[in-house]
Amino acid sequence: MDIFQFEDYRACLSALIDGDNILEPGARKRLLHSLRISSSLLTQILAKKRQLSMAQAFAAAEHFSLTEAEIDYFLLLIEIEKSGSARLEARLKKKLRQLKLNSQKLATKVAPNVSLTEEQKIVYYSNWLYTAIRNLVSTRHVKSSKEIAAKLQIPVRQIETPLQFLIEHGLINKSGPELSYLPGSTHLESNHPMIFRHHQNWRQRAVERMDHYTEDHLHYSCPMGISKEAAQIIRARLVSEIKNLHILLRQEPEVAFCLNIDFFEY
Repeated sequence: MDIFQFEDYRACLSALIDGDNILEPGARKRLLHSLRISSSLLTQILAKKRQLSMAQAFAAAEHFSLTEAEIDYFLLLIEIEKSGSARLEARLKKKLRQLKLNSQKLATKVAPNVSLTEEQKIVYYSNWLYTAIRNLVSTRHVKSSKEIAAKLQIPVRQIETPLQFLIEHGLINKSGPELSYLPGSTHLESNHPMIFRHHQNWRQRAVERMDHYTEDHLHYSCPMGISKEAAQIIRARLVSEIKNLHILLRQEPEVAFCLNIDFFEY
């Protein structure tokens, strides 16, 4: 769920509670324990008859494991409702809009935990082979340079330079002839000079793979005429789903896939 789409903290809290209840029995009882309030008080708060205190709001944010940016946004929603003056409300809403804007940058949603220097980023994102090789090594089925070359249907010599780079910079490990994956994710900022090269590399690869289509693949294009509001909603939902996607990436890799999503005004 993307809390940055909410303008009212009660609606946000209600959605968090509903999602938690669907996923886990007894979730409401644990929430009440975290907030140290009764069920009737929570009902009154959601019905706009009582207010959630800032301490209770922070406890709720921690209970739902919100990110730092999400906590700031949620608490700010409550501050706005309690502002008491038009000038203060306007000031707080300005901060709210900035947090919402920041939330649309994927770097705030997908935190990288592998640090690359600027020079290393230029090399790593210059060619699709660097990320392709690393992802393949993370699976149990590809553990040698010959297996990588066979999987990608390219000569072994073509992967030698990317392979050496990945080993030297701690992205994969080599013990004898066997390669192993070193855990950690990388992320390229949306304003980085290499971001469009990275996108182009994988979109070109997607076009090439269309000639080898299988039922596991999905290619979708939908030129559309929509309202500006609908465009904003679609973008927010896509960003939210990308965040949720990274939960699934914690499972043990078995195959290597690439996801490309294109959504832009033309």
